[in-house]
Amino acid sequence: MTAVQSYELRDFFSYVISVFERLDIPYMVVGGFAAIFYGEPRLTIDVDIVADIRLAHVPAFIQAFPIPDYYVSEEGVRDSIARCYPFNVIQPSTGAKVDIVPMPPDPFTRLALQRRQRLEYDEAGQTASFITAEDIIIAKLIAYRETQSDKHFRDARGVLMLQWDTIDLNAVRRGARGAGVEQLFEQLLEIVHNDMA
Repeated sequence: MTAVQSYELRDFFSYVISVFERLDIPYMVVGGFAAIFYGEPRLTIDVDIVADIRLAHVPAFIQAFPIPDYYVSEEGVRDSIARCYPFNVIQPSTGAKVDIVPMPPDPFTRLALQRRQRLEYDEAGQTASFITAEDIIIAKLIAYRETQSDKHFRDARGVLMLQWDTIDLNAVRRGARGAGVEQLFEQLLEIVHNDMA
């Protein structure tokens, strides 16, 4: 199977977003897609979305993704909500995939959802709710701490560099302290200072 094309992923993403909004499910775009949006381009083959999806939403959510055009397991969604781990929705014809994370219990993610912002994400002026630039830096530092994958640290660096003139460094520092990644943020800040010198 050939790799999903960027326009296919964008179109599928737009459809998934429209389902969340039609069903009035609070959500925010996170992960690599958000990091690329704010920071430096890199390849990503899926989209990560945190959503406050509840069991009551499941029947209408599943109905919005009929087989064979889409694949999502109702049993898997219910289990994911109960156990708070990601599930995915796939478009078999393109290979496009969206990973959905039911609202985790941690305070940082709940606050980040409250702070999310509506942004245009394509040339046609389509909009979606994104995690803020400040919060994606913190989220990427948390992911780096947990996985030790350099990709997450590079994403955080790219966002900080490209958003340098508008980012609220004090907000990032407070959030990083609360999430236990303040030392990583200070390391990141020093690297970016040196890169920009």
